[in-house]
Amino acid sequence: MICPKPAIPLRPPNHSPKPHRDKTPKPGEEPPTCLDEASGTMNAEEETENWAPQHWSRQEWFYMWTKGLDPRRIAKICRVPYRKVYDHIRTRVNHNPTLFGQRLMLHDHPQMPRWGLKNRKPTWQERVDELAAFRRVHGRFPRGYVEDESKPYSFLQHQRNGYRANKLPASRESYLNAHVPGWLTPRKQDRENSLWKQRAVEFELFLRSHGRYPRYKTAADAAERTLSVWLKRQRHCLRNGNLKENRTEWLNERFPGWDVIGE
Repeated sequence: MICPKPAIPLRPPNHSPKPHRDKTPKPGEEPPTCLDEASGTMNAEEETENWAPQHWSRQEWFYMWTKGLDPRRIAKICRVPYRKVYDHIRTRVNHNPTLFGQRLMLHDHPQMPRWGLKNRKPTWQERVDELAAFRRVHGRFPRGYVEDESKPYSFLQHQRNGYRANKLPASRESYLNAHVPGWLTPRKQDRENSLWKQRAVEFELFLRSHGRYPRYKTAADAAERTLSVWLKRQRHCLRNGNLKENRTEWLNERFPGWDVIGE
C-alpha cells in the first residue's frame, strides 16, 4: 500500500505573517504622496505629473489651438480630457468658420531647407531676370571663363542647348525672346566658320588694295596686324595638318603661294 505524501505547508514552520504597516500619518507628518515603488522615495517626475493643476480655461485651449497645437496635445498639457478640448474647439469653429483660417498649421511653418533661406534655389524666371540685368549692366552676355559669371553662363548655355534639341518649351522661348533679345546665338562651329569667311574676305580686299601680304611689325593699323596674325595661323594649321580641306582649296585657288611666302 502506497502512503500518500504529506501535504506541503503553505508557510514554513515558525512563520509569522508580516505585520501590517500603518500608513496613517502621524501628527506633524506630511501624507505620503506619489512614492516610487522601487525605492520608496518621492519621484519628482511623478509628483509633477500627478499634482500639476488642471487648466480649464477655454480661451487658453483655443489660443493654443490657433498656435498650431492639436487637441490631443492641448489636453495632455492642460491635464484635461481630450474630448472636452475637441468638442469646445469644434463648436467654436462651427459657429464661426473664419476662425479656422486663423490657425497656424504645419504647412504654414515648413521645414527650413538644409541650405537656408539666403541660399534658396532661384526659379527659372528669376534666373532669366538676372541674365537680363547682367546684359543691361555689362552690355554683353556672361562668359564661362570668368569666375563670377560661370553660373549665368551655364544657365544661358543650357537654354540654348535645350532650344537646339527641341526640348525648350514655347513659353520659355517667348519669355527669353521678350526679356533677353539675342540670347540665341549660332553654334560655336557656325560662329567660327562665319568669322573665318569674314577674315578671308578682308584678307582678299587687303591684297587687292595694297598688292602685298599684311605685316605685323610694320603694320599701318590694327586691322593689318589682325590679318597678319590670321594668315600665320592658317600657315601653321596647314603645316600641322589641321587646316580644313575646303579652306585650303579656297586659299590655294585665290592666293597661289600664300603658304610659302613669309614676312
